[in-house]
Amino acid sequence: MTRNMVTAGFAGLVLAATMICAASPASADVSDAVRKACERKADQVQPPLRTPAREAFIANCLADATAKGNN
Repeated sequence: MTRNMVTAGFAGLVLAATMICAASPASADVSDAVRKACERKADQVQPPLRTPAREAFIANCLADATAKGNN
């Protein structure tokens, strides 16, 4: 493992943590029913989503639901 690989991996982890922290307040405003609906939608996507893509799909769904609720 080279130093560049370690640096790139660390940068990726920092970016992911930043995105999760930024998404947390918006997702906290969403009801459990909306969250479960988004999870069901993610489960119905074909081909099945792997974990990172599934989480991104759910986050986008929650963001859409939050945006629609504020209009």
